[in-house]
Amino acid sequence: MPYVWFVVVCCIWGSSFVLMKRAMLGLSPIEIGAWRDFGGALVLALMFLLARRKFAVRKSDFVPLLGVAILGFAWPHSIQPELVSRIGGAFVGMTVGMTPLLTIMASIPILGVFPTPRQVFGVIGALVCMAILMEDGLRHHVALSDLLLAFSVPTTYSIANCWIRRTLRHLPPLELTMLCLGTASCVLLPLSLLIDDGRTFHAPHWPIAVAAVATLGIAGTGLATLLFNKLVQDQGPLFATMTTNLVPVGAILWGWADGERITAVQLAALVGILVMVGIVQFGAAQPVTTPPE
Repeated sequence: MPYVWFVVVCCIWGSSFVLMKRAMLGLSPIEIGAWRDFGGALVLALMFLLARRKFAVRKSDFVPLLGVAILGFAWPHSIQPELVSRIGGAFVGMTVGMTPLLTIMASIPILGVFPTPRQVFGVIGALVCMAILMEDGLRHHVALSDLLLAFSVPTTYSIANCWIRRTLRHLPPLELTMLCLGTASCVLLPLSLLIDDGRTFHAPHWPIAVAAVATLGIAGTGLATLLFNKLVQDQGPLFATMTTNLVPVGAILWGWADGERITAVQLAALVGILVMVGIVQFGAAQPVTTPPE
């Protein structure tokens, strides 16, 4: 079953970049992040109430939850839409694929976990393919500031995922995801009211933007993040974050369908990524020894 959730998360998140581009037609980046987090939290809160579960959160969890909410949700969700509008969803999706390598690096000091030789080989191989993709993108004159912002996303993702494994593993995935999204929306919603990026939006674009944010909130932020956090808790952060090696596949395919320029070099590198993901993931799933809820 972990492999099924793995594929579902890849498909949903691979489509999220084109949705961000559509949402930018009528909303600012912070508004997109705020409302997608709020929508995801609302959906999961309804699921939590219908399941009639009791809260498992402790007072000692508040600080780790705030840190995970900011690093893993508020920051990436508020800057990715702007990056997508500037440099395209395909390129932004490529940078997210750096998460597994950074997760290995973060797991050593945070979790004390060292990768196996096979995992190192697969992730380094994927990194080489990612480097090819990045070099091809830089030929199109991507600004250094945009590149640094894009790289900050997998960095904060990696730290947040390892911190979940270390401090919040006792929380059921549904409750964990709901609380993180709710906290992130509480951080971003006030900021969205205070910060004006000066852009002018046209009324005819509002329905498209609202529909895109609603889809991002329900599927891309709520349901997919719930499944992802379940993978982090059950299988570990490296297994879960290897989903981000397949996210560029969906991002590039959607970018091509949306008129973005896709080169033969990018397609060849994607084949290499798929091979490396298979090497890392084959036999990597572990049986769940404790109930997830």
